[in-house]
Amino acid sequence: MPLREAKSIDTLAAETREADLTLSADPPLTLALDRHTSTPRLGRASATPRSHAANEFVPSDRRRLFTELITQTDLTWKQAHRALDRCLQCWDATGSLDTITDYPEFDTPQFHTARDILHETDSSYHDLEATTLPDSTDLAVINEAGLSPLDRTLLPDSYQQVDPFTGDTTSLPQVHIFPSTTAIVDALITQLDTHTGEAVGIVLDESSLFSPLVESALETAGIPYQGGPGFIDDPDIRTFLRLAEAVFTGSDLRVADLRPLVERLGVDLDRAADHRRVDRVDVGPAYERFVDTLHTGTVDDAIATYERAAESSLTRLREECARLGLLSTAFTPQRLTRLRYYLESFDIPADQPNEGVLLTDGAATSYIDRPVVFYLGLGDGWAQQPPDRPWVDPVEHVQQDLDRFEILLQNGQERHFLVQASQADANTTPCVYFQDLVEHSVESFSDLPHTTHGADATRESVGTPFVAPDRPDTDPELPATISQSTLQRLANCPRAEFFHRLVESPTTISMARGTVIHEAAELCVTHPGAVREHHDAVIDAMLEQIRAYATTARERVERTQCVLALETIQRYLDAHPPTETPYESYSDRSQSNRLAERLGLTVDSSLTERWFQAPGIGLHGFVDLLHSQTALIDYKTGSQSSPSKLRQQASLDPLHDEPNFQAAAYLAQHRRETPGQPLEIRFVHLLEHDTQLARGDTVPLADLVTSVEYLPCTFGEFAARRETFDAVTDYVDSNDRVKALDPLGYDAYREFFEAHDLPREGVDPERREAIIQSFIEYTKPRVNDTMYVERGCRSAVEDIDGLVGERYLTEDLNAFEAFVTDQRERLAAYRKEGFPVCTHEDGPNWDRVDARDLVIDDV
Repeated sequence: MPLREAKSIDTLAAETREADLTLSADPPLTLALDRHTSTPRLGRASATPRSHAANEFVPSDRRRLFTELITQTDLTWKQAHRALDRCLQCWDATGSLDTITDYPEFDTPQFHTARDILHETDSSYHDLEATTLPDSTDLAVINEAGLSPLDRTLLPDSYQQVDPFTGDTTSLPQVHIFPSTTAIVDALITQLDTHTGEAVGIVLDESSLFSPLVESALETAGIPYQGGPGFIDDPDIRTFLRLAEAVFTGSDLRVADLRPLVERLGVDLDRAADHRRVDRVDVGPAYERFVDTLHTGTVDDAIATYERAAESSLTRLREECARLGLLSTAFTPQRLTRLRYYLESFDIPADQPNEGVLLTDGAATSYIDRPVVFYLGLGDGWAQQPPDRPWVDPVEHVQQDLDRFEILLQNGQERHFLVQASQADANTTPCVYFQDLVEHSVESFSDLPHTTHGADATRESVGTPFVAPDRPDTDPELPATISQSTLQRLANCPRAEFFHRLVESPTTISMARGTVIHEAAELCVTHPGAVREHHDAVIDAMLEQIRAYATTARERVERTQCVLALETIQRYLDAHPPTETPYESYSDRSQSNRLAERLGLTVDSSLTERWFQAPGIGLHGFVDLLHSQTALIDYKTGSQSSPSKLRQQASLDPLHDEPNFQAAAYLAQHRRETPGQPLEIRFVHLLEHDTQLARGDTVPLADLVTSVEYLPCTFGEFAARRETFDAVTDYVDSNDRVKALDPLGYDAYREFFEAHDLPREGVDPERREAIIQSFIEYTKPRVNDTMYVERGCRSAVEDIDGLVGERYLTEDLNAFEAFVTDQRERLAAYRKEGFPVCTHEDGPNWDRVDARDLVIDDV
């Protein structure tokens, strides 16, 4: 790929060695040329026009000029910054400050005011405008086209022009394409050590992910670097500002948002409280002192309080606040906003090391005075967009920036271009300037001369586990019982179960709401009279438990939902009171009822929140309410599902992408308690129709309940039941099923299916088809009009499959119990060998993985 060959810094130094002064618009180049000067002299050998005129190494008077504007005018900080920024840009680009008001957009009172203040205030711009080099000066100017009109006011009539290009062409080295950003950083760090830093420069896009990754990697490797984080990136300054913002957020601030901030104050908050409001937890005295100071003290007081708590110094921040006149003022949200705006808008010098690897922004420089240069990314952020200003010629700006880019690519005796192949399954877009440097279209880095790294690395097969410690002498221990929620995690994503045991999941508002409603449901059974008599007190106590997780605006909604849930529970229990019956396989509760404790009540019912642990089937869990010998109640505060949907979610082969085994688990347990009996679990959805209920509409209880049945029979026995016959003939008289089966009658129907064990659809298809055909032949002689028999009989058998689809039969729970045994064995093996991401090809349903950020699947 041909490039215009750029002169090296050494070449430019040699060409300008005899000059009294060398000028360039590129500050890094002037510093590099100064370092290459071997002859003793007074003053700088090379400088930018403004630094020479102001006699400053790096003129930095914008902050001082801003202070003048906000102290001498009524401009807001944003108005002052905008006016200052545009005035200085126009002054530099046109050579005259007065030009700014010639543009209608800026012919406004605020710009007139800013212009007048700048006319009266000393600055490096005034110095440059008032200075002209004498004709006797032996002056060299590198890349005169890069000088602004204001820069050119310094030039004498005669001077040496130095072209930054040689006039020849050169080729660009191959780019090295890596599969990811981290792979690039890893490859980079392996080439560096603490002894080679002074020889290395790294060019990157400071706004990209490369910047923090490279800085972190260098710090981890103990390699010094310069040109890294700026003033606003200082950990203590950033934490101080964010902590102040958090305090001013008010009562809705969450523990999760506060934790990383108070860690710097030595405070460790419980992760289980992540979703709680900060005003509902004890953060600690250091934080409380900071909060109190923020509300009652000055900016200086707040800085001092933070310094004592964090045992660090914010001297530079204090100096900037003093410069702005904020230090002795009350710390208010408005002043915090102004301070952050100022710090983010101005380049404030930061205390940085002056040794080690040099980091520089790919869009801000042309020259890197290092023998070895690494170029990382080379993406869109390496090109400067032309500013939308009336005094800027976009074409000229792009050409100058293209020149800068070409020079930038040729720094160093060794140059290494490390780029990423793609991001988010799309090709990474190379810098737009590559289109101007090659003769063909460049849509990806593979369109340039390149070498690919890591392309042959393929993902390991689905289910590859984490590497576990080698424990050859340890046999996996089969867990005696597991919960239905563990089953769901194992079926969806086994590694999620691993992290569930390692990382405590924080309580969310939905979890807090569900817990307190369940506790209220228990009180409705154990103390129904007290709940009715003290209704408002119960609701108040329920809301108090939720308040820690709800925003202030949300509290009224939560109160309404508590009222609706409590009323629905009472309606259901009034209509279907539980039966007091002794149970052998359920034991006393092992968890407290905080709502009861808050209300001064006790819960000792043998029906509510009953614990079971059944090694025979490998399950344990809690049942909300043992309603009767044959019915269980489970209260739900989430969305409602139909019985058929719940059965689908409990599918074992294949596993459903949203597995739900609660109905199967609880029915499997309860058939041990009451063997040989038809059973059902009723899911009472307390908030499913909350909108209608809140409007005062009447919602039938049946619409709030989803029941899943268990019948202790085989599929063939189910087909022979009277209820099944009635269901498959529940059609109009003209239906084929009715025409075929009504004349046959239930007794004859039952006799056939008792004598023929009909398989389910998909199980032994040949035998099933033979039985269906026999049923048709069995029915024909018993029906006068035989033309509807075949269609009617086949349709009736299809209906039987559909009816079973909403129920569990004996073989279903037997298969489920075998599945539980298999999962327990898998769990034991996972604990020894490692937990895979998933156990099926389609992968997990990530929406149901709590620790998604911990489950790395690109193994």
